[in-house]
Amino acid sequence: MASTGEAPGIAGKIRMTLHEWRLILQRLKKPDRDEYMQTAKITWLTILLIGSVAYIIQLVAVKLLTG
Repeated sequence: MASTGEAPGIAGKIRMTLHEWRLILQRLKKPDRDEYMQTAKITWLTILLIGSVAYIIQLVAVKLLTG
């Protein structure tokens, strides 16, 4: 016997997930231009920073391994 506390079947889980996604999408708002540009700048700066650190690590590793 299934009690009310048990997890639903696959179809029920899919329905619940889609319902939760729909609730999330209803609460979202499109960012304005300033917010978008600020996010884009931070993203590009982060990519450049991580890429620079990786490049420096690679240069040091090559220098140490090749002499």
